[in-house]
Amino acid sequence: MDEPTGQSTQSRRRVQRTINFDRSVLERARAAATYLASYEPQAGVRSLADIVNPAVLAYVTELEDLYNDGEPFRPVLRMPSGRPANR
Repeated sequence: MDEPTGQSTQSRRRVQRTINFDRSVLERARAAATYLASYEPQAGVRSLADIVNPAVLAYVTELEDLYNDGEPFRPVLRMPSGRPANR
């Protein structure tokens, strides 16, 4: 079945989501965003989202290349909650 299970991902509207970060990763990213926004405007980083969005996009693109013939994965409306069962 090739029908998407979610809404179009074409919208560039930002949405707020809660995710869990390793504390050390979050602290480093927050420090970088704060420093760059204050002292290096040419970096184009004004917020944590300016670091997270490109990093996630790069990794998802890599996963699509490795596991889905370079095609976007089928959209989903809702992810299952909790950790996946061991296989």
